[in-house]
Amino acid sequence: MDLQSQFEARSASVSTKNTTGSALYAGAFFPRASGFNIHGGVFTSNVTNNVYNLPLEQSFDFRTIRLGDVKLVKEVCLSPQSAVVGRQSRGVGVRRMYHAEIRRDPGTVTVALYQGVGAEEEWRYHVAKYESIRHPNIMQLYGLVSTQGLYAMVFHDELIPYAQFLRRFEHSPVLSTYIIGYCSTEFVEATNYVSKVFRKPPIAYYDKPSVWIRHLTGELCLDFVEGMPRTGTGFKAPFWRAPILRLENVSLDAPDSETIIISSLSETQFHELYSGYPSARFLWFQRGTCARITEPLFLPEEELCWNLHSGEPGELLPNSWVRYDSRRICALKLELPLWFLSDKIQKAWLPQANCIFTELQEVTHVEDYVCVDEVRFMLRIAHKRHIDAEGYLFVCPPRDFRTGNEVQRNLYQWPDCPAYWSLDPSGTTRLRTDEARILGFPTIHIETVVLGRSWDCSVYKGLRRFYKGKGFNPDSREVAKRLGYPLYKVLRDVDSGAPFPAYNGE
Repeated sequence: MDLQSQFEARSASVSTKNTTGSALYAGAFFPRASGFNIHGGVFTSNVTNNVYNLPLEQSFDFRTIRLGDVKLVKEVCLSPQSAVVGRQSRGVGVRRMYHAEIRRDPGTVTVALYQGVGAEEEWRYHVAKYESIRHPNIMQLYGLVSTQGLYAMVFHDELIPYAQFLRRFEHSPVLSTYIIGYCSTEFVEATNYVSKVFRKPPIAYYDKPSVWIRHLTGELCLDFVEGMPRTGTGFKAPFWRAPILRLENVSLDAPDSETIIISSLSETQFHELYSGYPSARFLWFQRGTCARITEPLFLPEEELCWNLHSGEPGELLPNSWVRYDSRRICALKLELPLWFLSDKIQKAWLPQANCIFTELQEVTHVEDYVCVDEVRFMLRIAHKRHIDAEGYLFVCPPRDFRTGNEVQRNLYQWPDCPAYWSLDPSGTTRLRTDEARILGFPTIHIETVVLGRSWDCSVYKGLRRFYKGKGFNPDSREVAKRLGYPLYKVLRDVDSGAPFPAYNGE
């Protein structure tokens, strides 16, 4: 039985119970009554069987809280547009979140209030979910409220949305990075735990769960009830994770909190955290200033191959060219991707970025500098219908894109003739562009797209603070050398024939 079925079964088993009297008293007047007389009249027996809910303490293993003992203090809004935290998926009611106080109980709690059509059914369904698992990083029920038309769940602690908590520390890139790091660690641990308990992949079932933070401790807390908004809490898992443990007895509001965090993190951990949160960007080629790793990038030739995105595959010829029959071409699209994605290469940029910005005297547009991780050479035949002209399209082998020598093998560009039309199946006679157009062959389109990652100014500001705290000069390459990263070199006045740079094509 899967997790969903377990929840459904549990929800159904706790919904209602028949608490009417036994068969011994069926049809009796005033059962168990004695010591009184009835005079005159004609009486008939009209007995109605009523079904009542069991008291909460018999249905669930949670404390029953009187509605009058709950004092709502403030509604929790995940977005400025709406105060409604969750709209029910099984009914038309709504689920709102509040911070509240319980009479005679110290501390602030979080209350989920259910109202509207289907509120009770949804409330019981969700209670069964929370009852099925207990973990420090998952919202834990404290008590329940049940009245006519209004139902609530009371959770331990004052919980605030992750994005709201993180905004409190946006003034400090170091503290923000630390929070992201330990929350990511707790997120993975919690979802892995749930995965083991229910034998379910954590991301498959807990698809971007709502993320909350315990106000007093700063611990991460997940809400896995469906119907909750997944974007309002603002949590975004990194591409890769550097395990960061939450430091005990450290107040993030303390004046020396940054110093404590810096001393607790290594240079490698800090770089891994920052490199995991870049912004993806699409670029095109243009002249400008760029930085290039001085060490050559060796890409094995067997890794270079055309990827067929649309259209039918062609015929590989002995000379490694690919031949396509024009009568079978409709919408052909080929891509030749060159991958430069490497943890070492991307992480090498961060400890050298401020040094490069100082050399370039760059201050205001640091977010426009991109670490390239992929280049795509694209060739396509944009034709909506079959080609009437009889002929053949020949596409060059990927090795023709390599222009570097044995020392600098990381140089690539479009060859002089990446593809051409021919009437000859051997391809000996090439048709000129104007000849192919007159004969009815469509235009061969070529395009180059560069994909890279950039970081905003707060990242570079945080790196500067971190290096100073560690005793390094942020305007030098000493951290990159210490960690054994490849070094970047600034290239100025790049000539038009160079394969770099790409710049801001959003």
